[in-house]
Amino acid sequence: MDSAPATATPFDDLAVFEQAVERAHTAAKAYFGGETPPMPDGDYDHLVARIAASVAVNPQWDDRGVSTAVAAGESGGAVRHEPPMLSLDKITAAAELRQFTNTLSTCTAVVEAKFDGMACHVDYRDGRLVRAVSRGDGAAGDDITHQVTREPGVAGLPVSLPHAWSGSVRGEIFMTNADFELANNARVAAGKAPFVNPRNAVAGSIRKIERTYSVPMSFAAYAISGNGLEDVDSHLERMAHARLAGITTAAMLTAGSLPAGTLTYGRRAEDLQRAVDALEKLRPRLGFPVDGAVIKADSRAVRTRMGSHSSAPRWAVAYKWAPDTAYSILREIHVSVGRTGRAGFRAVIDPVTVAGTTIRYASLHNVDWIAQQGLGVGSRVAVVRAGDVIPRVTAAAGEQPEDVVPWIPPTRCPQCDQSWERSGQLWRCTTPACSLVSLLTYAASRDVLDIDGLGEEVAAALVEADLVRDLADLYTLSSNRVAEASYLRAGTAVGRRIGAATAAKLVAGIAAAKERPLARHITSLGIRGTGRRMGRMLAQHFGTLDALRAATTNDLAVVDGIGTVTACWIRAGLHEADAVLDRLIAVGITTVHDTKPAVADGSLAGKRVVITGAIPSMTRTQAQEAAERLGATASGSVTAKTDLLIVGAGSSARSKLAKANELGVPTMSAEDFLALHAAAGTS
Repeated sequence: MDSAPATATPFDDLAVFEQAVERAHTAAKAYFGGETPPMPDGDYDHLVARIAASVAVNPQWDDRGVSTAVAAGESGGAVRHEPPMLSLDKITAAAELRQFTNTLSTCTAVVEAKFDGMACHVDYRDGRLVRAVSRGDGAAGDDITHQVTREPGVAGLPVSLPHAWSGSVRGEIFMTNADFELANNARVAAGKAPFVNPRNAVAGSIRKIERTYSVPMSFAAYAISGNGLEDVDSHLERMAHARLAGITTAAMLTAGSLPAGTLTYGRRAEDLQRAVDALEKLRPRLGFPVDGAVIKADSRAVRTRMGSHSSAPRWAVAYKWAPDTAYSILREIHVSVGRTGRAGFRAVIDPVTVAGTTIRYASLHNVDWIAQQGLGVGSRVAVVRAGDVIPRVTAAAGEQPEDVVPWIPPTRCPQCDQSWERSGQLWRCTTPACSLVSLLTYAASRDVLDIDGLGEEVAAALVEADLVRDLADLYTLSSNRVAEASYLRAGTAVGRRIGAATAAKLVAGIAAAKERPLARHITSLGIRGTGRRMGRMLAQHFGTLDALRAATTNDLAVVDGIGTVTACWIRAGLHEADAVLDRLIAVGITTVHDTKPAVADGSLAGKRVVITGAIPSMTRTQAQEAAERLGATASGSVTAKTDLLIVGAGSSARSKLAKANELGVPTMSAEDFLALHAAAGTS
């Protein structure tokens, strides 16, 4: 997921670009943050490549550093990291390592394995583990103390130390290959679907406050600070303290397996490259997932002098290895339809192991690419786990069998039998019902209607039970009817009732969603060309749902960020949703934009505000809504018309701040914005 094809085509429309960012976030969250794989119609690598290409051409679109943030798959939590847990710049070649080594001058560099798990920060007080926090978005994460201290604990991360030391360690929670097998056996025995891969298993398990089965996990520290270490300059010496305290370090897990004489520190690029290459050769035998090597300055003084840029330290890089490739036979090509009606293509292949994970399905690019590769049933294909995570078919591999049956793409949507709408390489079905499950899941997400418990499995159960035929049906559900609906857990053939308690909570959450701001209800419709930011822009511009419904294409085209093509999409989408909108209004959703006056001093009233970077304890949507409740108009890019730039943490802050300084736009810190928000008493 860290590299992208140089030939990626940028998006030429801001609204379509924002939709792509949302799709990428959804795919990454599903893979990194949960226990089920991403939706089959997401070719994540290609999408991220197009996002990155778009940002390169249109840097003003780089809201919160989307070209890198989409891969994180995480949002911030309630616990702030000081200092932030930054990501690492990626390199893939010896020349890049040589260039990095030159920046270190005469400083010794250290090479460590880059673990493929979940990063976290752990605090000890008087020898006791008192708090563990997930990395989250780097600026803030979630408290996971209970999850790492409950039985059986996390190997290498002791709850109590042999002496009363106070300080902090940072490292990676991961799962060995053997523990992954044990965890899956326990999970299946508990009636649940097996985990997808070790990284996914860790992420999903850490997010479960309680579970009825054991999930063994391990920890490897890569940084430490605290009592007795204030004057220790060397990273190697500092990590020796962690080792003596009984905390497993990254270096400990590979030191005994490297060939004799291999140096994992040095000043010459050639020596460091040998260590990186030795780790890569060792990779298949390590017994736990690693996806590269980390090279970093040993000296803390040098690190302080070199500092960091907005998203990563200058004193460290991650050397990413080429993803493992395996070869298999293509048996079927499945076609599915996503939230916006876009057709997605998934290959069904003979089971094959790639980087320790058994792969049976892999994403395909598009119809044109499939045809160019000459793929069909029986084709021999190359399968890669992009970034060692998401499997995809990269090519027809070598000489092909003689009995390959050419694949003929369906001329009609397999779900509704309507003809595709073809726009270049993209195929779409314009029948809303085709993507209803995806639409409901999207509408229920945190930054839209925020309906807890309405995930893909439950949404599918409601649709299959014929309880929900459109978005408006959600608001007519009764607890009794929902409780009787059954769903299939991913990877199983056993149905499970939703149940009375879950149903009551879900129906209550749906009722509460009626009160969400108009902008979120507009977004929840899933109309092509809209997204969270565009939902707010439309609500601000038109003021009421009735006014928006009455808007012509020309009326829509004058809204900031909407061009003629997008205006046509939105107008058509509103027309198609007429009956649903009538029923939504009838059940009592919010139909008027909140125009609550600004705080008494009017400091944001009438101002055009741009928010960049991460705002603690708020998603981007929540921060923009908070600014609007203070009387501002939230925008996505800094221009001469911008009145104020609110600057949080994150990679987007640098470019937006530079633009603001160039144009003389005043700035406000995230802390001052939060104080203003708190003083106003907005919610």
